[in-house]
Amino acid sequence: MQYAAERATDRKYLRVLQLSDMHVDYEYEHGSEAECDLPICCRSTSGTPLKTAGYWGTVGKCDIPYRTLENMLKHINATQEVDYIMLSGDFINHADWMYSVEEHVEALRNVSALIRQFFPMTPTYWSIGNHEGVPVNSFAPHFVDERFWPTWLYEEFAKMGDPWLSDEASKMVLYRGSYSVKVTDGLRLISLNTGFCENTNFFLYLNQSDPDGTMSWFVTELFKSELMGESVHVLSHIPPGDGECLEGWARNYYRVIQRFSDTIKAQFFGHVHFDHFTVFYEDMHNISSTPVGVLYAAPSVTTFADLNPAYRIYEVDVADQFKIVDILNYSADLTKATEKKPPIWKLLYSARERYGLFDLSPASWNIAVNSILQDERVARKYIRNAFRVRKPSCGNECRMSLLCMLRMGHHNSTLYCPQNIPGRHSVLTNNKKNKYLR
Repeated sequence: MQYAAERATDRKYLRVLQLSDMHVDYEYEHGSEAECDLPICCRSTSGTPLKTAGYWGTVGKCDIPYRTLENMLKHINATQEVDYIMLSGDFINHADWMYSVEEHVEALRNVSALIRQFFPMTPTYWSIGNHEGVPVNSFAPHFVDERFWPTWLYEEFAKMGDPWLSDEASKMVLYRGSYSVKVTDGLRLISLNTGFCENTNFFLYLNQSDPDGTMSWFVTELFKSELMGESVHVLSHIPPGDGECLEGWARNYYRVIQRFSDTIKAQFFGHVHFDHFTVFYEDMHNISSTPVGVLYAAPSVTTFADLNPAYRIYEVDVADQFKIVDILNYSADLTKATEKKPPIWKLLYSARERYGLFDLSPASWNIAVNSILQDERVARKYIRNAFRVRKPSCGNECRMSLLCMLRMGHHNSTLYCPQNIPGRHSVLTNNKKNKYLR
């Protein structure tokens, strides 16, 4: 499909929008209790209001109201040039004990219709998040009984991809919830379903050996792109180093990144809600080895938990193998928004400027990692970026989790979690631990 490139003929770079972890809550209620003892607040069932939920959302243990997503998309449409859109999963609210197929289908259709309303001619690509499963985190491979297959979900995502997916890509979606699509000449996007790495996907405990052949399919698609000289961008949801991803899957994914490091120019993920990145190395057990890849985890649209909503724009160099040349992160401070004063969306930072990067190569990001780990001022900036709030609620445990993410492409925490960091035992703002990391 040439459309994305044609839109950018008068510009040096493609501009790509990533929206992640929307978690739109259609039961969000303005004025309800925002600090409840339930898994999710800001609903009519949250109890007697002491701290009331804001009109546009609440920086706390709440998901985002539909109107805030609508306001964000209206702002993006009015202020940004976007060549194509990436949606990295988790469109459903966090009330996962109440999930139903009917609710999910309605929510997915609502989000899809809203995006088409503001971007009717903009190619839109998506990946499946763990909250798309019913029950949550459940994605049955084809070796189990057909009645458990998430066919309804894959069919819905195939409809969301129309008309941007080829017939072949749609068939891939209908089988495994993953697909490969040509974005423009020289660039292929591969959407990888990480439901098959989710450690609470109980179907995987029947057989964890490459469910539905997804990892083998991933390698085959990359090999074909390698032979054709294509660059590849990977779009997915759960980062392999996250605690919810099975270690066997994570290591296999890491090996694939190593093998195809010349082909894979970027990895776009979500899930953790924080804004962070992860560097991959030539030797997954040696952080002194050559950096070979970078995973970008986008900030969430939802405020869950203790976050401001955000979106991200990537600048992609068409002339240089579709490498990422900058990342622009935008957010709105919901504490300043009222029913009569809509959110004001502002540029938070440019990754290149914030971290003083010469370029966005793996080597440059590795230098940034060392700077974050060795310079307390840079570490504070990194953590503020993660939360998009002035004073993040991030105690020691939260802080260490964020620092570990910088190099944790799999689960070797002894290697990747820094042990001697300046200020390691300090608290950024207070001793409140953020227990809601995803």
